Amino acid sequence: MTTSIPTPPASTPLEPVNAGFPDPALIVSYATVLRYIRHRLNTLLHGQLKPWAQEHKFNYARLIEIKKLEEETQAVLLQRLMAHFQFPTELLRIIVHQSRRHFFMFTSLENLARFKSELNLFDNPPFDAPASPNSPTT
Repeated sequence: MTTSIPTPPASTPLEPVNAGFPDPALIVSYATVLRYIRHRLNTLLHGQLKPWAQEHKFNYARLIEIKKLEEETQAVLLQRLMAHFQFPTELLRIIVHQSRRHFFMFTSLENLARFKSELNLFDNPPFDAPASPNSPTT
């Protein structure tokens, strides 16, 4: 009596080796997201941040910290703010050169493109910068 081992059908696709690994094209650094969030928070006029924070159930003191701190300590809050601004992301923690770093993975290339477009608009406004006090006016 011989026993044969069944072979899988030829049409069964093989799982890629990196199945489940995040798509690098959708990942943005903590520093980039922080810069975007700071721009968004700075669009609020003086005195509007605290009422805005209360209305949207964000901790005002933590929002002030975001405006000042450079360390990657507020990743979860940044993720919540990104979702509030219509950019759902997944938070990734990756070890880079012996230290834990945070990254944000976007849900689609369209969301990432919109995010980069908005950030570019903040970084490079399409209007003239205000004249410096030393420049001559005509």
